[in-house]
Amino acid sequence: MSSDKKSDKTKVIAALMDWHRHNGRHALAWRHTRDPYRILVSELMLQQTQVARVSVKYEKFLVRFPTLKALANADRADVLRAWQGLGYNSRAVRLHALAKAMASTGLPQRREELLKLPGIGPYTAGAMIIFAHRKPSLSVDVNVERVLGRVFWPPTTVPARKEVDALALDLITKVPAPHHWHAALMDIGSAVCTARKPKCGLCPLYAYCRTRGTRPETIGRTPKQSKFHGSVRWWRGQILKLLLAAPVPEQHLLHRIKEAPDVEEQDRYEAALTALKAEGIVKERRGKLQV
Repeated sequence: MSSDKKSDKTKVIAALMDWHRHNGRHALAWRHTRDPYRILVSELMLQQTQVARVSVKYEKFLVRFPTLKALANADRADVLRAWQGLGYNSRAVRLHALAKAMASTGLPQRREELLKLPGIGPYTAGAMIIFAHRKPSLSVDVNVERVLGRVFWPPTTVPARKEVDALALDLITKVPAPHHWHAALMDIGSAVCTARKPKCGLCPLYAYCRTRGTRPETIGRTPKQSKFHGSVRWWRGQILKLLLAAPVPEQHLLHRIKEAPDVEEQDRYEAALTALKAEGIVKERRGKLQV
C-alpha cells in the first residue's frame, strides 16, 4: 500500500471522528451500554426499522424484559405484544428462541459463536463485538458499504463486497475506540452520505472522497420498498394484532380484518397466514388460531 493511501485513511479517520464528536447521535440509549443483551435487542430492533421507532420501543421492551433470563422465561405472545409497532415479528420470535437457548450460559463473546445463534448474521455479530466488548470486528451493512464505497473508490468503479469488507476491517483496527468509529460511520451514512440525496456540501470527508456527489447506484443502494398497506407484511401485522388480543376461529379471521376483501387481498392474507403457521408463530388449538 502506498504512503498516500495510508495518509488518506488517517485523514478520513481524523475528519470523521471530529465530525462525530459534535454531530453524532449520542443520545441513543443503546449507545450508553456495554450489556451484550441490551445491544442485541437494539441491533435486532434496528434491522429494517427506523431509529425513531426503535427509540420509542427499546426502553419499554427492556423494562418488560430486563435480562436474557427474563426474556427466556416470558411467554412468546407477551414478547410479540411488546414488539408490536416494530414490524418483522419473526425477529421477536428469533430473539425469544435465542434467549431460551442461551439463558443459562449467557451470550458468547466470540464472533464465530455468535454467528451460530438464531437471528444473528455477520453484521449483528460484528456489532455486538464492537459495542459490547469494544473490540474491532467486521460489521458492514448497507450504510457502511455506501460510505466506504463512495469515499475510497472512483465513480466508475463498483468494489466487490470482499474489498469493502477488507477496507472496513483495516480501518476499524486503526482506531483507539472501535465503537465510536463504527457509530460514526453509521451516523454519517444516516445524516449526510444518504442513499438518494447525499449532502456532499456538509460532508467532513468531501476533501478525501473519490466520488464527491457522483455516486454509482450499485454501491450501498437500498432497494425501494413496495407499498406497505395491503402487502403481505401488512396482513401479517393485522393477523398478529387480532390474535394477540384473543384467539379467533380461522374461518372468521379474514373477515375480522376486512369485511369484503377482493381476490388479491385474499391471496395476500393466505400467504401471510401460511407463513405465520410455517414459522410456528400462529397455531391452532381447540378450533381457534392463536399465537
